[in-house]
Amino acid sequence: MLGGTKVRLRAVEPADYELIWRWLNNPEVAQYWGLPGHTVSLPEVRRDEESQASRGTSRKYIIEALDSTPIGEIDYYDLEWKPRSAWVSILIGDTAFWGGGFGTDAMRTLLRYLFAELGLHRVTLTVHETNARAIRSYEKNGFVREGLLRDWAFFNGRYVNGVIMSVLAADFARVTNSMSDATARQT
Repeated sequence: MLGGTKVRLRAVEPADYELIWRWLNNPEVAQYWGLPGHTVSLPEVRRDEESQASRGTSRKYIIEALDSTPIGEIDYYDLEWKPRSAWVSILIGDTAFWGGGFGTDAMRTLLRYLFAELGLHRVTLTVHETNARAIRSYEKNGFVREGLLRDWAFFNGRYVNGVIMSVLAADFARVTNSMSDATARQT
């Protein structure tokens, strides 16, 4: 289990599949996941989760609030050891936890593990250009915009660009060090 200040990350278990299924079928969540109108069956969730878990280049976690309430899912995937890089994604499925810093803390917790424990150099993600809240959250953890994928996804009747963002180990260290410095000045 990986611990943050607001969340813990634990392995996804088969007992979580129904919860993930509910999150993915919530229209509000699906909207920000870039899948409006999308539905998925419980057997599809089970099959996808088990398929992804069998790959040696990825790991999924359930995000839990400190009171053990499951609130979302986060993962890394396409881990490449030679360039020491991976991709990440996050889904806060419980909308009651949106906007409270839980996603930012979950990403920070995963990045700490990826950089400090696995020794990665670079972590990348893609986000819909219209998801301003997610972009701000990623920037708080040192992610910078690298490029734009034009007309990357189609939803709500129009094409939306995707933003490629990455954070390097040095970027993340600067962000976390400046956070530590700010906390020390407050005490």
